[in-house]
Amino acid sequence: IWETTQACDLACAHCRAWAQPLRHPDELSTAEGFRLLAQAAEMGTPVFILSGGDPAKRPDLFDLVREGKRLGLRMGAIPAATSALTRTLVCGLKEAGLDQIALSVDYPRADLHDTFRGVTGAFAKTLEAASWARQFGLPLQINTTVSASSAPYLGEMGQLVERLGAVFWEVFFLVPVGRGASLESLEARRCEELFAVLYAIQKQARFILKV
Repeated sequence: IWETTQACDLACAHCRAWAQPLRHPDELSTAEGFRLLAQAAEMGTPVFILSGGDPAKRPDLFDLVREGKRLGLRMGAIPAATSALTRTLVCGLKEAGLDQIALSVDYPRADLHDTFRGVTGAFAKTLEAASWARQFGLPLQINTTVSASSAPYLGEMGQLVERLGAVFWEVFFLVPVGRGASLESLEARRCEELFAVLYAIQKQARFILKV
């Protein structure tokens, strides 16, 4: 996973990267990004994820995907739910050869999710992007961060992931770094309870679930 940029127009409560709107001048250039992809391929890395911040902030995103595919990598990307996440972007990623798109959903309700992500409309934008992924035949992954406040909604989240037609649900238990240091973490006993919830979901789900 390459954190391609620190730039992002969201202000997520758990952000490890302290993302902010502007790109940093020390980001890797396109040529440096190509070399990084080549080094990963030489190591035998099967999967390469373009993350952020928001990778859609990089004007060379499609070029990076195409280069990764040329090198034989399975390519994924995790665009943020901002105005940059458009039907054109999703279509362009598919045409560039992207193998899987990941979108973040932390709560099954718009008000809670948007508060967590720091921008009104993020939930609606994510659901819209999920529909575009289905339209273009781009496999969809949903990423969910679980903290003490979102844990009670985990069962509902599983139902939402199913409705969105995702092929993969990746559940991240909060690591309190960056902005996330101010959030309430989960106690060990609560984590065990949530593992049981996730196990029950996985037994019936059509998607792959990974913690």
